[in-house]
Amino acid sequence: MSKRIKIITIATLAIFTGCGSKNYSKSASPVIYQNSTAYSSPSMHEVASAPLPAKRIVTKRANISVDVKNINQAKDALLILIEKNGGHIVTANLYEKRYNASAKVPSTKLMETLDEIATLGEKTAQSISQNDVTAQFVDNEARLKNLLLFRDKMKALLNQTSNIEEIVKIERELRRVQTEIDSIEGRQKYLKDAVALTPIGVNFKEKRVYGPLGYVAHGIWWATKKLFIIK
Repeated sequence: MSKRIKIITIATLAIFTGCGSKNYSKSASPVIYQNSTAYSSPSMHEVASAPLPAKRIVTKRANISVDVKNINQAKDALLILIEKNGGHIVTANLYEKRYNASAKVPSTKLMETLDEIATLGEKTAQSISQNDVTAQFVDNEARLKNLLLFRDKMKALLNQTSNIEEIVKIERELRRVQTEIDSIEGRQKYLKDAVALTPIGVNFKEKRVYGPLGYVAHGIWWATKKLFIIK
């Protein structure tokens, strides 16, 4: 039986190597040691980098600060417009004169949402940052493809053997490979979600309303400041 398993394993190795050479510059076949009883899944060094797609995969993050007349009214209006654009509020903190929120909206609605938030008061600051994750995403896909092929080959071997020692070793390797597959699939899901939904940090500050003496004092302070600092 051991000789039969060895022949099946070597044949599987040849098939896997032939398939892998069509898609990658280096073989991603399992490495077999000591009479076909130990198996090794493809390492990162064995996975050649796939060509990058024409359309870049980019994640974005935005921040906007707005001075508003009424914090509570602005907070309620923000919730309505975020949900209208297909997004949601993730976290929010309300203070006496300030409101800070973290929201997520579809990336295709980012600029429209920022423009609408700006209409709730006087925009004082806005920023948008982006991160190109194309290479990371493509490398993960190549790694995942190789691991799935390797898992299928190990399952085929498992179905063809009745040797207890072989079964235990193959099942152990299958569990390890499945853990790697789950991890990469989780990272890919995170990247896809990050591309689809853009986080927006929103900061509202309630405008000060000066009384008659307040305007006088503020004018004196502004004039005094300009005596020392022009810009």
